[in-house]
Amino acid sequence: MATTEAMKQALGRPIYLAPNTYLHFYNGGKLRAQFMGEPDPKDDFRSEEWILSTNRAITPGRDNPPDKGFSRAELPNGEVIVLQELLEAFPAETLGRKHHDKFGPNLGILVKIFDVGDDAHIPVHWHPSPEFAQKHLNNPNGKNEAWVVIGTRPGAKAWVGWKEDVDPKEFRKWMDAQDVDAMRAHLHEIDPKVGDVIFLRDSYVHSLGSGLCILEPQEPTDWNILAEWEGFPYGREDGTCGLGWDVAMEAADFSAMPLDYLNDYVMRTPQVARQEPGGKELDLVPPEAHQFFNVQRLIVEKKLSMPGDRGFYCAIPVGDGQGKMVGAFGEVPIKRSRHVFIPAGMGPYDIVNTGTGPLEVICCYPPKLD
Repeated sequence: MATTEAMKQALGRPIYLAPNTYLHFYNGGKLRAQFMGEPDPKDDFRSEEWILSTNRAITPGRDNPPDKGFSRAELPNGEVIVLQELLEAFPAETLGRKHHDKFGPNLGILVKIFDVGDDAHIPVHWHPSPEFAQKHLNNPNGKNEAWVVIGTRPGAKAWVGWKEDVDPKEFRKWMDAQDVDAMRAHLHEIDPKVGDVIFLRDSYVHSLGSGLCILEPQEPTDWNILAEWEGFPYGREDGTCGLGWDVAMEAADFSAMPLDYLNDYVMRTPQVARQEPGGKELDLVPPEAHQFFNVQRLIVEKKLSMPGDRGFYCAIPVGDGQGKMVGAFGEVPIKRSRHVFIPAGMGPYDIVNTGTGPLEVICCYPPKLD
């Protein structure tokens, strides 16, 4: 554990977040590793990178040590610690008093990268709503999420929401037979491209095919109800969050997702939120999402000012741009693979582009406080 003095030196300045990956139940990781700048990137089941997390990851069929999933922070002296240690030691400076009063020393958001490898896929599955999770899982959070596509391979596809109402009894037959083709045939098929943003509410059934690398801000849980088990390192009952299939099925929405809802709401069109001569800020998710998280894309041509009254958040450079954060703390370089935690008490700063092309940064914010 770091000394209080070493942690104190990190306050009032951007804090780099250290790499934080682990073995998952689906194969992938090559695009994730490329994004993170790792040598010799390959698909090796290290398919997820939990960038911003005070949640423990529990993966069916894998080892689940007590610290799995918790983000690591790099202190100015080079020491790497579990981020939550810093949040517990300095809650007002890192999280802000109002956030800490509501959530304790927890982020209230989980941000990760996942990459689905060649000849792999994420099973047909769904996530519980907050109300369902509170009733059946003793947790106030479900799993509403957004996908920001940061990489693809040829033929990348996903399946989201039913094209027509589905009888749960019929779905149960497909599931029991492990007829993935039948399940997918009744879902909307989409072809995500780099830069696309998808906002997916809880309860909607979905699946992701090979070739998708996604930056995913979400509610701070790992609730996944998995309707596929054949070919994965877990069994039929392991994908129910311990609920059994009769209860787990109640968390899914089997009504049709209208095509206009898919195209005009789930598939997002970024909206300009703020513009300056040297850059702009785009809203990526609808206001409805702010009860769970907020996501913005910054496009910095020269320089973009960042207010100091937004509380804490995570800044994730994407693309090939380079830059620096400049403020009372001095200068901190940023580029892809160098994710940054912005503490609540840091104050205003500028993002300055030091490269030859635009610098793009995805900012992920915790739930909006009442």
